[in-house]
Amino acid sequence: MPRRDLDQRVIICVESAQDADRIISLLDSLNIEGVSCPNYTALCSQITQGAGAIIVSGPHILHRASDLFAALHAQPAWSAIPTIVITDESAYTAALPDDLPSGVTFLEQPIRIKTLLSIARIALSARHNQYLVRNLLHEREALVELLRNEAKMKNEFLATLAHELRNPLAPIRTGLQIIRMSSASNTTIKTLEMMERQVRHLVRLIDDLLDISRITRGKLEIRKQKVSLNSLLSDAVEASKPLIEAGHHTLTIAAPEELITLDVDPTRIAQVISNLLNNAAKYTPPGGVITLTARHNVDSIQIEVKDNGIGLSQEMLTKIFDMFLQVEPSTPLAQGGLGIGLSLARRLTEMHDGTVEATSAGPGKGSAFTITLPCKAPTHTNSLQPTGAGSSSPAYCGKAHRVLVVDDQIDVAQSFKDLLSLLGQETRTAYNGPDALQTAQEFKPELIFLDIGLPGMTGYEVAQTLRAQKDTPPATLIAVTGWGDEDNIALAKQAGFDRHLTKPVDPLEIERILETL
Repeated sequence: MPRRDLDQRVIICVESAQDADRIISLLDSLNIEGVSCPNYTALCSQITQGAGAIIVSGPHILHRASDLFAALHAQPAWSAIPTIVITDESAYTAALPDDLPSGVTFLEQPIRIKTLLSIARIALSARHNQYLVRNLLHEREALVELLRNEAKMKNEFLATLAHELRNPLAPIRTGLQIIRMSSASNTTIKTLEMMERQVRHLVRLIDDLLDISRITRGKLEIRKQKVSLNSLLSDAVEASKPLIEAGHHTLTIAAPEELITLDVDPTRIAQVISNLLNNAAKYTPPGGVITLTARHNVDSIQIEVKDNGIGLSQEMLTKIFDMFLQVEPSTPLAQGGLGIGLSLARRLTEMHDGTVEATSAGPGKGSAFTITLPCKAPTHTNSLQPTGAGSSSPAYCGKAHRVLVVDDQIDVAQSFKDLLSLLGQETRTAYNGPDALQTAQEFKPELIFLDIGLPGMTGYEVAQTLRAQKDTPPATLIAVTGWGDEDNIALAKQAGFDRHLTKPVDPLEIERILETL
C-alpha cells in the first residue's frame, strides 16, 4: 500500500488505546490515515511532520493540553489545523478560554460514528483549502523574489550601461571642445554645433536612464529650494533649444509678469518641462508651432506645453506615461527612443506633489501636456530671477597650473591633457594608481583629475594615499567617473576628494575649476 501524504493524516491522542484503534479503523474505511499518539508530547512531535486534522479527548483536557495549544498557536499565519476535542464535561464548552487556537471544535459525548466521520471529512476539506492558500503564498513569495531579483539586475544593468556609455563620450566631448578652440571655419563650426547637440542629447538619455533607476529604487533625492518660475522656464527652454531649432519650430512663451516663486528642486522641474518640450519637438512636423504657457491659480501653477504635431489617439492617452512606451512605428514622425521621458516627467512631478496630464483632440490635431504644481501667492514685481542656464564662457585665460590627469582609458586621458594644454596648463598623465602616485611625487601637481575605476588600485585608494603623504604638497582632487549616484559621491568625499564630476565632463566646468585655484 503506498505511503499517504503526511499533511493529510489525522493525528489521534485519546485516553483509551481501544478508542484510538476504533477511530483509526473508521478513518481507514474512508481511505484516511490515522496515527495514534500516547501523549501530547508525541502528538506535538507528529504535528511538526504534517497533519490534516487532530482528534483528542480525555478528562480535564483544557488543563492538560497546554503544550498542544502552544504548538497550534505557533503555526504559520495560513495554518489553523482543525482540532476536534471530544469531552464529556459540558462545563468546558460553556466557558471556553479566550486564547483557544483557531480551528478547535468541541464535541460532547456520546458521539455518533457518522457524526465523527462527517466532521473529520469537513476538517480535512478545510485543511485542504489551507494548503491551497499556503501554495499560493509560496508562489507569491517566489514571484516577489523573482521580480525583486529582476529589478535588481535591471538597475545594475542600467547603471553599468550608463557607466560604459560615459567612458567613450568623455573623449568625444573633450575632443569637440578642442576642435572648437582650434578651428574657425563656418562649416566646421556648424558641424561642431551639430555634434555637440547630439552629445548633449546622448548624455541626457543616459541621465534619464539613471534617474528612472534611482526612482524605482527610492534613491532619487529631491532637493527643494526657492526658485522663480521664470528661471525654471528659461532653463528648460535652453536645454531643449537644440531640438526645437533642429525642427525649425516656432516656440512661443507666455508667463505671468509677476514674480512667482516655487519651492521645488529646480534641476528636476526644469528637466520635466524640458522633457515635454523635447517630446513636442520630436512629434511635430518641421516648421511646427510649440507654445509654453504658465498660468497661476489660487494655490497652484500650471505649465502647459502645446504643439500642432501628430496628436494622440484616445488609447494612447491612457498609457502615454507608461514606462518604455513608444509611438507606433507606423505613425508619421515616430522616432523610436527609450520611451522614458514622459514617464520620468510624471514621476518627478509626483515627487513634488504635482500632476501631469495629457490631452489631444485626436491624431493629427496636436497635443497638450499640463504640469500642475503647488504654489503660494505671487509677489507683484517685475524683478525676475536671472538664470545661468546656457550661459557661455570664454576660454580660460588665467594662471597656468600643474595638472595631473589619471585615467586608464588612454583616449580619455590624452583628450583631457590636450584640452588643458590649450587652456595653458602644464599637464601630465598617468594610467594607473601606482604611476599616479609616482608622478604626483615628482610633478607635485596643484590639481588632479582622478578616475575612480582604475585597475588594481582604485581612485579612492589613490586619493587616500595622496592625502596621507606628508612630503607631497596638497592638491585639489577631482573625482572623474562614469558612476554618478549619491553613494559614489559620498564615497569620493570620504576618500578625500574635493569635487566629484560625472563623465563626460563639461569643458566649461574644467575652466570654472581652474578659475578657483
